[in-house]
Amino acid sequence: MALDVQTPVPVVDGSTITREEFYAQYYRPQKPVVLRGLWKQYPAYSKWTMDFFKKTMGNIEVGLFGNRPEDISKTLQVPNAKMRFDEYLNLIEREPTDLRLFLFPVFKYKPELLKDFGYPSIAGGYIKIPFMFFGPPKSIVRMHQDIDMSNVFLTQFHGRKRVILFAPDQSTLLYRLPFNVHSTVDVDHPDYDAYPGLNYVKGQSVVIEHGDTLFMPSGYWHHIEYLEGGFGLSVRTMAYSWQMKMRGVYNLTIQRTTDNIMRKMNDEKWFIYKKKLAHERAEKAIQKLDGTSSMPRATVGS
Repeated sequence: MALDVQTPVPVVDGSTITREEFYAQYYRPQKPVVLRGLWKQYPAYSKWTMDFFKKTMGNIEVGLFGNRPEDISKTLQVPNAKMRFDEYLNLIEREPTDLRLFLFPVFKYKPELLKDFGYPSIAGGYIKIPFMFFGPPKSIVRMHQDIDMSNVFLTQFHGRKRVILFAPDQSTLLYRLPFNVHSTVDVDHPDYDAYPGLNYVKGQSVVIEHGDTLFMPSGYWHHIEYLEGGFGLSVRTMAYSWQMKMRGVYNLTIQRTTDNIMRKMNDEKWFIYKKKLAHERAEKAIQKLDGTSSMPRATVGS
């Protein structure tokens, strides 16, 4: 049985929506939306293609990340493989692979590309550190929150992506790992016996393609599947609420430091402990929703 993610993310004309409309309908209430054509105003909209990056940056060596079975937070730190950028782009056009290129500092290598786009006036408070993401068909970006709790504007330039979103108030029922912004839940193959909290969650889904900008509000969980090999770029704004701003600061400082220290001390035991605590918290949330005091429905083993 699939998760309840049938509610579509609304799509609006990003080239005509006003800042006032965007703030009133989506930004202040923190609701996801696809802003179609928002980036038509910039040269990058038509200039940035696979061939463009092969020709201009092909000789750069890049670190690539795959889907590993252990603690997902490791995938953000140690690459699985390295290769030339043009070889990687040829690879993702040619065949499926789980190797992805994310948080890629393109502009460190080619700062003149910053002239190809701007920061849309539809919002303010931008964190002007853009990142690009490249991936092959069928690759998965497993469900997570962004650690800084920023609002994300994800613009797709090549290929299609399927994105599943869950609001941050469902974190406990999604089995968020303590001291972390990840979950061990498999969105595509949910195990309701091991994760009974999934019976209570509801998400949204959308497929984005060239010219679509997906607004993901602060703290939203997102699971991304590359339907085709392609790439996109994200720009961010500060979290809308002070609560989320402080949560982002906590995540980047105390939470991340604690997690790194404990993993160095005993990685395996720490991961088991986090999974156990995530299940205990989810069970308490289920009991509160059900108004019962039943025994735990799932057991976390080693």
